[in-house]
Amino acid sequence: MRSDEDLMMDLQTGGEEAFEMLVKRHQVGLLNFFYRLVWSRDLAEDLTQEVFCKLYMARQTYEPRAKFTTFLYRVARNRWIDHLRRTRNERRTMSLDAELSDDGGSLRESLAGPAESPSQATHRRELLASIAEAVDSLPEAQKLVFILGEVKGMKYDEIADTLEIPIGTVKSRMHGALLHLRERLKSVGPVRREIDR
Repeated sequence: MRSDEDLMMDLQTGGEEAFEMLVKRHQVGLLNFFYRLVWSRDLAEDLTQEVFCKLYMARQTYEPRAKFTTFLYRVARNRWIDHLRRTRNERRTMSLDAELSDDGGSLRESLAGPAESPSQATHRRELLASIAEAVDSLPEAQKLVFILGEVKGMKYDEIADTLEIPIGTVKSRMHGALLHLRERLKSVGPVRREIDR
C-alpha cells in the first residue's frame, strides 16, 4: 500500500486518483475528530470537506517533513480554530441520532441495547450525556489535546507536532483535561486513566 506522503507527491504532479485515495483513507477519522468537537454531524461533514479542499489547494507547497497525519490534523486544527472564531457564542448540542463511531452506530442505537431494562437504558443515556457535556466543558486547548489523544489515539509527540506546541504543554493540557473530567464526572462514578505515553 502506498504511503500518504507518496500520494501527496503524486497529487503535486496531477495524480487526481491519489487525492481520492487520501480522502477515502482519512475521511472517517476527520469526521469523528470534528464531531467530538462540534457535536453536529452536518457541521463535522462541512469542516471535513473544507479540510480536504484546503489540502488540495496546498498540494503544490506540501513537503513531507513530518507524518502526513500530523500535517492533515494541523490543517484540521486550523480549520476548527477558524470555526470557533466565527461561532464563539453559539451553543453546541449533541444529537441522539448522530453517529458516534467508525462503525456508524448512533448514540440512540448504543443506548437501546436489547437486553437493557428501562432503568439501565436511562442510566446509560444519562452517563453518555454526562460524558459528552464534561468533554464539551473543557477549555478549548485542553479539549483539542484530549480529543487528539483519546479519540484519535495520537501519542504526545504527535500531538505536539500537530499543534506546534512543546510536548510538556501537551502533557500539562492532558493532565488538566483529565483532572477537569474527573471532577465533572465524580457524581456518575470513578473515572480512571493512566498517563503513561
